[in-house]
Amino acid sequence: MIFSIIIGLLIFGYATWMVFSFFKKSRQGKCGTCALNKTCKSGCGAVSRDQRQSVLESISK
Repeated sequence: MIFSIIIGLLIFGYATWMVFSFFKKSRQGKCGTCALNKTCKSGCGAVSRDQRQSVLESISK
């Protein structure tokens, strides 16, 4: 019984963490959700490289 509760809490916690991380990335826009956002050479057309870097630094703090 205890084992089932622990497994249930782990699954619920992981699902909650994934939902929050999804919304955090979705607020960053197109470049924020891209898997290559830190190494992309072309960058986002609407945001300069300096602006994108400052946003990424503020999120990582």
